[in-house]
This record gives sequence, C-alpha cells and structure tokens, in this order.
Amino acid sequence: MAYSDTYGQVYNVQTLIDHAARRCGKLAEELTSEQLLTARQSLGFVLTNLINIGIQYWAIKKEVIGLTTDKYIYTLPVGANDVLNALYRTMNRPTGSYSTSAGGTVYYVADNDIDTYCQQTSANGNIAVNFGTDNPVYAGSIGVLPYVSGGGSATWTFTLEYSADGTTWNTLQNVGTVAVTDNQWLWYDIDPGQTVQYYRIRASGGTTLALREFYVGNNAREITMSRLNRDDYTNLPNKNFTANQPYQFWFNRTIPQPEIYLWPTPSDPFVQMTVWYSKQVMDVGDLTDELQIPQRWYLATLAMLSHQLSLELPAVPLERVQYLETQAEKYLNLVEQEERDRSPVYFAPNISVYTA
Repeated sequence: MAYSDTYGQVYNVQTLIDHAARRCGKLAEELTSEQLLTARQSLGFVLTNLINIGIQYWAIKKEVIGLTTDKYIYTLPVGANDVLNALYRTMNRPTGSYSTSAGGTVYYVADNDIDTYCQQTSANGNIAVNFGTDNPVYAGSIGVLPYVSGGGSATWTFTLEYSADGTTWNTLQNVGTVAVTDNQWLWYDIDPGQTVQYYRIRASGGTTLALREFYVGNNAREITMSRLNRDDYTNLPNKNFTANQPYQFWFNRTIPQPEIYLWPTPSDPFVQMTVWYSKQVMDVGDLTDELQIPQRWYLATLAMLSHQLSLELPAVPLERVQYLETQAEKYLNLVEQEERDRSPVYFAPNISVYTA
C-alpha cells in the first residue's frame, strides 16, 4: 500500500475562502471581488478573535529587553497581547581582548561605561572579542548597545559570528536589517550557543558600526517579577524610586502597543528583562499567502470562516447559517480541547491566620 510519506500540508488563503464559500452554498467562482475582500476580512476577524478564546500555544513569544537607567516604561512589540511571565535577568561578562577592523577606540565597547563609544571610520567593519588561548567561552546571549549621532535612530545590517581560530568565521545569528536607536539595547539569545574563543559583530550593507557596548554574556540568572494590578501601581507613593533590581511590574494593555511599567525604576544599564507573552496571530495577507496557524487548526478555522461568511453573503438560507454556526462551535470546541499544556499542575493555597 502506498502512502504520501509527507506531513504538515499547508493551505493558502484562497483555498480556505473557496471551501467556506461552498459551505455557504456558493461556488467559489461566483464570488465578486468585493465578496473576496469581505471573505479575507472575515477571516481576519476570526483569527483576531482567537486571542479572546485563550492562550494559543503557537502564538507565544519571548522578548529580551535591555533595561535603561532611570527608564521605567518599556513597550512590547506590535501584536503583543498579555504578559505570561516576566523575569529580571543578570549575566556574567567574561573578560576578553577586543579589536576593531575599521578604526575607532575599541576599548570603549567593553569598559562598562555606556557614555563612551567606539565609532568606526569605514563601512562593513567588525568588532571582535578574543577570550584567550585554551579559554573558550559559551555565549548564551549577546547584547549590542548602539551609538547614533544626535541621539536619534538609524538602520543597520549586521551578523553575529563565532570562530574557533579567529580565521574561519561561522554565523551565530544573522540579524539582518534592523532599526537601532541610540543608547537602546538589542539583545539576542543564542540557541544553541557555542563554546569558542572568538566572537564578533560584522556589519554589511554599507553599515558603519558605532557601539557604546558589545556584551557577550553567559550564566544568566533569572528571577520572577511580581505583577501589580492597576490600583496597586497607581497607589505607589514614589513611582520613580530607583534600585538595581526592579522586581515588580504593571502591565498596561494600551494601544497601539502594550507597555510594561517597572517598579522600582532600574538603575543598572547592564541587566535585562525576559518577557514571555501571548500575541495575535499574524494578519491575513494575499490570497496566495499561508495563515499563521498549525495544521490542527485548519478545520476549526474553516468552520468559523464559513459561519462568518454566511452572514455576509446574500441569500444564504437561515437554516444553513444556523447549521454553520453549530459546526463552528463544534470544531472550535474540539481544537480548544487539544490546545493545552500537558505538564503537571500544582496548587499551593496560601492559607494564613486572619488578624484584625
């Protein structure tokens, strides 16, 4: 007997719309351009609403945010919905010998002083660190603190690389083209990490590097941060109180991007906050694009789209609309039963003596 021997077939937007239309009693080729647009928008509404159902485990992301002295408000990326875990993180910074291929005072990239910087004099250079013979270092995370003249923003293209001999270099992480802002950290967790003698940041695409700090870190230590509700945060008498360890936060679910308010206000520019957050599913793109959903969600998504489309298309009988609604509820329930974490759950009631 022959089998396909393949897994993970994906379907594009057009395919789902065609099936949804047929479930509404319409041939796919009957749909006008306006109705196709309506179908795409209805699909977008369905995917947007998934965040209200619960945590979708494929839509969880990690963000490492470098903290800035005297700054207590930090913005999460576009599409972020809610903080699942926030952790205060510190790391070791092994001592090494730094070099620059394109000029500048390289000492400044590792002097633990964010007010100094190494400005290279030509494009597409690199800044490297050598941890010494017989002293390979495991890099768990690399931080880049840019300098931009005038305190503004710029666009850089660069790659993080590693080498065992200082001659042959391999890609650790191809960062690509990113927007950088003066004195705002870019942190990259390396998974899997490497244990080698040499690391470097290499610019390309005409980028001229200017770094306040180039931080190769390891042995990260993370401590859970406590979440404050709005009343607790707003009632704090001194919201600008500073300390080395901001262990509490209030999550402000504002638009267009949610914000994290730290307390106390950080005073150490060499620590980080690791945030695990739930996020929206990506928007519906062109008809030929795929959806950012796992294979197990296709039928439920199709059923929900069919119901929504039956409310938009003309002359769909009421009994068919009601049937499609029942099917949408059925398949959504099935897929939500599967969308779960099977790890053990522990309950620890906090029972204590009440005193007046």
